[in-house]
Amino acid sequence: ACRGMGRVNQGNSGRKMGVFGSLFRKRKRNGSSSDVPQTIDSVGTATVGDVVVIRGFSPTLEDAYIVIQQLNRYESSRGEWYDLIGSDGERSLTVEWHDEYGQTLFVCVQEAPMALSAVNLTEAELVRIDEEHSLDNHIEYKGEWFFYRNSYEAFRFAENGDDGAGFFLWEFFTRNGDGLISVVKEEESPFEVYISETLS
Repeated sequence: ACRGMGRVNQGNSGRKMGVFGSLFRKRKRNGSSSDVPQTIDSVGTATVGDVVVIRGFSPTLEDAYIVIQQLNRYESSRGEWYDLIGSDGERSLTVEWHDEYGQTLFVCVQEAPMALSAVNLTEAELVRIDEEHSLDNHIEYKGEWFFYRNSYEAFRFAENGDDGAGFFLWEFFTRNGDGLISVVKEEESPFEVYISETLS
């Protein structure tokens, strides 16, 4: 699953959201009246087995119905956020939401991480970018520039458990913000690169 795709800094507001009602909604899988789609305001309460709907995100531009298989929590000095991992029957997807960068939803359909070389990066370049912490730094991927935004340590709490696994994260956004490259490094593991798409 894709990790570290987007940050949510919610402060003391908890997990309640209210900005993606036109794109993202939640449904229950039973046949009761709870089958009626709910707005994004309730996606923060989504649990394993629920169905979330992303409008227009299937390969045929129809709604994508994603059965939630896992919910993970993340924490860092920048705040707390969650992701939903699931499948629409044909592909696995990871959904993360946040409002730090202008109330944007990220969706990743990447099944396996890429290497640094896939985005023309090296470990030495990542160290330099982190030390410089400059928005002028950028990388190129498939003819498009992705500009450095942040790098920091975070912790992943699988299935919203109590034991967090630390990792370091670099974020690169396209100029118009419609794409994100995340570079993840866990201790004693190789660098992992993930590409996610922005919905807004």
